[in-house]
Order: sequence, then structure tokens, then C-alpha cells
Amino acid sequence: MIDLRPDIVFVIDGVLWRDFLALRDECGDALTNRFYDECVWQTRQAIRAGDPALALHWQRLRRFAEAYSVSWVSAVEVDGELIREEPKSSALRYPEDDALTRIEFGPERS
Repeated sequence: MIDLRPDIVFVIDGVLWRDFLALRDECGDALTNRFYDECVWQTRQAIRAGDPALALHWQRLRRFAEAYSVSWVSAVEVDGELIREEPKSSALRYPEDDALTRIEFGPERS
């Protein structure tokens, strides 16, 4: 039997979460071509403007959106606050919040 335990928390900052929510709202979902294309376009615009930090932000946003939207993630930790967009399912087993595995979405390394 498969053990479906959503025991992961993605750790991000408030700016990334704000931009993710705004773009997801605008596109209807994070797993759309429109969402992906907007992240790529924003990344390219930042590179053209000579702003590598902003380019990394949009790359992080795209990577986070892809991972968050397809995973069994239990929650997102935004600036230290645990956020659950979906209620816990009675069909799954959840560890205590302090036992969740935290995965940070930091800037990409070259």
C-alpha cells in the first residue's frame, strides 16, 4: 500500500508568496502556459534591465509554482507563518507541524 503522507512544507518569503498568488489569480492556475510564459517574460525583462536579483525572483517563482502545484505538500511557510490552502484530508496521515520536512525555495545557484 502506498503511504501518502504530505509531510513537506515549502518555505518561501512573503514577496514570492504575494507574487505567486497574484499571478495564479490572474492566470486561473499556476499550471498553465500563461503562468509559465509570464514568469519567463518577467525573467527576460529583468535580465534586459540589468536586474539579476529580480530575474532570480521570477525563476524562483516559476520553480515554486511548478513544485507546489503538483505535490502533496502539507503547507507553505511564509515568513515563518504556516499556511494551509487546503484542509487536511481524512484519507491522509499528517505528522505534527514541527515534524514536517521544510524545503526552502532560495535563489538558484550558478
